[in-house]
Amino acid sequence: MSAEPQPALEMVGQPVQLTGYRAIPARILDRLPGREGAFWVLFALATPKALGPIFTIGLRRFLGPGAAGLFDISSVPYKFLDNFRNFGTGPALVFERQVSRQVANTAWSLNMLFAVVVTLVLELIAHPAALYYHRPEVEGVVRILAIAYIFASAGSVHFYLLLRDMDFRARSIPPLGQVIVAGDLAVVFAIWGFGVGALVARELGSVVAGTILLWAVYPYRPKLEFVPRIAWQLFRYGAWVGLGLTVLFLSQNIDLVVGPHFIKSTSNMGFYSTSWKLAFIAASVFTLVASSMVFPALSRLQDDIEALRRTLVKSIRQLGLVMFPAAALLASVAPVIIVPLLGDKWTQYRGSFIVLSLLAVYAGNRTMLSIFFEAYKSIGKPWIVPIYNGIKLAVMIPAMAFGAHYGIVGLASVYIPVQIIELPAALYLADWVLDVSPLQVWRAARVPLLSTFAMSAAAIALEAAMLGFLHLGDLPTLIACLLLAAVVYLGCLYLLDRTIVAEGRAVLSRGL
Repeated sequence: MSAEPQPALEMVGQPVQLTGYRAIPARILDRLPGREGAFWVLFALATPKALGPIFTIGLRRFLGPGAAGLFDISSVPYKFLDNFRNFGTGPALVFERQVSRQVANTAWSLNMLFAVVVTLVLELIAHPAALYYHRPEVEGVVRILAIAYIFASAGSVHFYLLLRDMDFRARSIPPLGQVIVAGDLAVVFAIWGFGVGALVARELGSVVAGTILLWAVYPYRPKLEFVPRIAWQLFRYGAWVGLGLTVLFLSQNIDLVVGPHFIKSTSNMGFYSTSWKLAFIAASVFTLVASSMVFPALSRLQDDIEALRRTLVKSIRQLGLVMFPAAALLASVAPVIIVPLLGDKWTQYRGSFIVLSLLAVYAGNRTMLSIFFEAYKSIGKPWIVPIYNGIKLAVMIPAMAFGAHYGIVGLASVYIPVQIIELPAALYLADWVLDVSPLQVWRAARVPLLSTFAMSAAAIALEAAMLGFLHLGDLPTLIACLLLAAVVYLGCLYLLDRTIVAEGRAVLSRGL
């Protein structure tokens, strides 16, 4: 099916321009990768995601599974309503061909209005949420988290204008500042004995620091301005994106919505949610890469469907190059990574490593399928995303309710049949809407997939030998498996297709 171009918003006044980085000498900029290169996307996302887990793991080692579980359960209603905070006006700014200051101001005003509304709603549902989860402590945590919405919305338009300009150099600054400020703040609160309050302080500190830095790197200064015609055009496109994100959130977090209602142990849910976070460290980076780099790149090609398909296939190949081995390796070494990573407070969950393994595999598959969502949005069909995830959600709600009766292993096991159904359905949809066949997808993913299978087999065999025959500890086994996995994976890439790595370097430097 061909793309259907949407009418652009008319230019009113001067377009929004990025004027940052003028003080950096040209000779320095010339030596850096291009501002649209994937290097800056990865720097902006992978650096915080590399530093963030250091704080996450350190805090959870110190606080234990109980505090982790309470915070993660409390975060569910907070993050759910966060999808309504701008309800897709940001992606609408990226999609439109032209954006004026009046358009940006209208989007900012809408965002602030939505932020006030969702703040009030979250305050109202804090008590019912605590009753639903059978945990009175949830109410106080939820009420404090609601403060973050106003601060986050104040910088939302700045974020999407940077994304629209594809100036990933500028976008690399706020995430790095966020993780450093928020992490340091959380450590102080943890040392002072605030318990779960340390994790709450980290969330609030991250939001406030991010907004301040976005205003610093992008010199757009909004004012309250509301043009109904513009607001309607933004909302007409963005509502589908916002609805899609909302349904996507539910489909991705339905285990944390349903699970704690049936599973009474907060510590067990803390291990489950922490396993989810570990599984999605790499997945979240590359999901954001897809939305930050793939979506704007494909949106630029919405009038050239053949070029869009070629770029989409390249995206699958390059994200699979890293995502497949990252997910499979975590699943393979799950038995020996829990205690070395999380500490002695989590020793009781070493035998539940299958939870981490199952979530890691699902994280990798889901991340790769999310690339198709960016393509649907880029051709003006964002409505596909909420319908797709709505159907998935309808299947998962009863499945999760059933699985929760068997504890956290039952919850994680639900993802096995879900993936068996979802993969062929997603490939069929991509073939129907984008005319990208399953064969094209296989050709793009073949080398990373085959290399990943070989890597996983080698790592699992070595792990079994070191634990079963040599009776070595978790840490030396983990180190040996990681080293062997790296050698096997890189060796397979070299044997199967040397050009894929060269293509990856080009994407890092110049983008898609």
